Amino acid sequence: MNRPRATNMIAHYARCAPDKLPGLFAERLASEPRCAVTRYLLGCQCFDRGHSAVAVRHMMIAHHAEPCLQSAALLAFAGLNWVSRGNAALLPVLLETWEEFRRPEFDRYRLERRLLDAFSEPDPGLEHVAPLARRLWRLPIRTLQAQIRAAIRSRDAVLYPQLTAPA
Repeated sequence: MNRPRATNMIAHYARCAPDKLPGLFAERLASEPRCAVTRYLLGCQCFDRGHSAVAVRHMMIAHHAEPCLQSAALLAFAGLNWVSRGNAALLPVLLETWEEFRRPEFDRYRLERRLLDAFSEPDPGLEHVAPLARRLWRLPIRTLQAQIRAAIRSRDAVLYPQLTAPA
């Protein structure tokens, strides 16, 4: 997929009502099964719904189609770890995976930044936390964002030093 087309697709998806996205994703995958942007966003929706195995598949395809989507690779491996953990929350599994894979960078490529920027939620006062917390917040997975918010605000914040270390 060429970059201008991917950028246009990101902008189009970002303007759509959330309830319209599943239909748009299905249409796009019918005509272009390896569309990295669509696969990435579908993977995020699957993580939100707790369908980690399907999310992993989407993230693997997204990363293979667009290697610059570094967070897709991280999420694919975190999803594999999450499947083996049963009912664990995604956040601690993602943090462990991030450490295990030597703290991979993501959001350093323009296409990935555009994708994350287009779907990022307003920052809930994360300016005083570690850069990793701010980067993970940008991943368009609502359950993950809820877990980050809860972890930072809870008494258990010390359990997440990667998120709470001063910036």
